Amino acid sequence: RGGSASSTTPPTPIATPTPITTIVAAPGLSSAAKGKQPGRATSPTDPSDVERT
Repeated sequence: RGGSASSTTPPTPIATPTPITTIVAAPGLSSAAKGKQPGRATSPTDPSDVERT
């Protein structure tokens, strides 16, 4: 089972950077939203979701 444990270890660090990237993106969007009006910020968000899909 020792080999299995080693295999489980590598995916753990990989999963950690994933949430960090999301957190960094959140503040970035918040800054952009603050620069633009909150009402208009909602409009560009809709097309962005469509492009990502």
